Amino acid sequence: MDKKRYLSVVDNGFIVTETKNSPKHIAGLQIYQKPKGVADNFVKSLADTWSLENDACAPYNLKLNDQNPLSPYWTEYKDFKASDHVEFITLQEGSREELYNLISGLHEANLDRSKPMWRCFFIEGLSKDRFAIYFSFHHSVLDGISAGKIMERSLSSSASETGRPPFWAMKDNPYNKKSGRPKPTLMNKVLGAATGNAKAVYGLSRISTQLCLEAMGLTKNAISLPFTSAISPLTGSVTSKRSFTSASLPLDRVNHLRKITRNTLNHIALTCLDGALHRYLEHIGNPLDGTLTITMPVSLRKEDAKVGGNHIGLVATKLAPKTDDPIIRLREIGVSLQAVRHQIDDSPAVSIQAYSLVTNGLAQLADSAKVSGLVPPLSHTIVSNVPGPNKALYLEGAELLGWYPVSTLGPGHRLNVTMFSYNGKLDFGIIAASDYLPDLNVLGHFIYEEFEELEKVVMAPDMGTEIVANKRKSAKKIT
Repeated sequence: MDKKRYLSVVDNGFIVTETKNSPKHIAGLQIYQKPKGVADNFVKSLADTWSLENDACAPYNLKLNDQNPLSPYWTEYKDFKASDHVEFITLQEGSREELYNLISGLHEANLDRSKPMWRCFFIEGLSKDRFAIYFSFHHSVLDGISAGKIMERSLSSSASETGRPPFWAMKDNPYNKKSGRPKPTLMNKVLGAATGNAKAVYGLSRISTQLCLEAMGLTKNAISLPFTSAISPLTGSVTSKRSFTSASLPLDRVNHLRKITRNTLNHIALTCLDGALHRYLEHIGNPLDGTLTITMPVSLRKEDAKVGGNHIGLVATKLAPKTDDPIIRLREIGVSLQAVRHQIDDSPAVSIQAYSLVTNGLAQLADSAKVSGLVPPLSHTIVSNVPGPNKALYLEGAELLGWYPVSTLGPGHRLNVTMFSYNGKLDFGIIAASDYLPDLNVLGHFIYEEFEELEKVVMAPDMGTEIVANKRKSAKKIT
């Protein structure tokens, strides 16, 4: 009998909350430069080769058994065929717009639960002799960090290296690595469970007390008071339609700003995103005068823990009060995120995860009851940052140029922004409910423009005082 791998409460949450309009898979879009001098059928040949690799390893050979929804588990799928999961597509025009329209459509469909829940598409025909790979997998199987680590191992750091197996056939992938910890005894399990429960109760009571004090105006808490955000087009129920776009920032310039202002990469990136979101809402005719709030997934995985499943907490925090001054925006976001970091570090991981289950469970109930657009949302959007490799990677000699996350929408959220750092770039993958958030590509442009403005202001001798003043004068003339 195959060993059953039971899903955790968090992992099962992605199963039970999945609907046709809200699929719970996440994905990655990789763009490659073909090696010089390769045959015209290079990409098709690579796809055909991968389609014959049927020696799959966990988690890519695992099928969900959810006959008992209260106790689902993974079991090995005996009839695995790579050809059921690998497809080849050729673009007609080869533009980024055509590629992103294709990704939007591919990301809409739910994964087939009758077999291992993942897909891989080779996409031929991009301009400048490039091609793309889009691979998706169910969020209940892996989180983004785990999937990135497995995918990275199937790539090479050398352009001359060839013949590496595809990601699902990597026998030494981190998912199957045995933990170095000794197997706990029954007594250790009992004591561990009791200690964990005590920590969870203590942590939850501490967070709850802080939130109550904030609700009464007696303190300012690091984690934002949930369900107090202003209703906007970013929140509410969704249809199955999706749109995808991207943005990229040069990490050398981001790091230069980070050092000058004594902030983190996250602070710089969120400052740009905050300004871009306000401009985007104005662009679609629904400006928001209040402060934007975001839900941030935070990793709770210990360094020596096994890769696989989801070891994350979800905490909401405020960005900056609406302002046209990027320095003020950066300062406010820096203060807010530092406070969140301190609170997470001071709270037991089990309490953060329990808090996440409670708040997101309530958000899911509101979404299921079709009232998420009528009551204050948990937050305005989900934003996460996944660290990636800092060196160039290759696939059969083809250089990986960009790696863009394509995530899922949370309950009551119509937008998800995931950042992924790779080889000198910070790539933004942006997915949205297209029936409510049109012209998504504009948001990608705004992110880069906000970065350029922040850079200009920081580097100005007067820290942008004159720049901001001139901008305000121009705005008054327009109105």
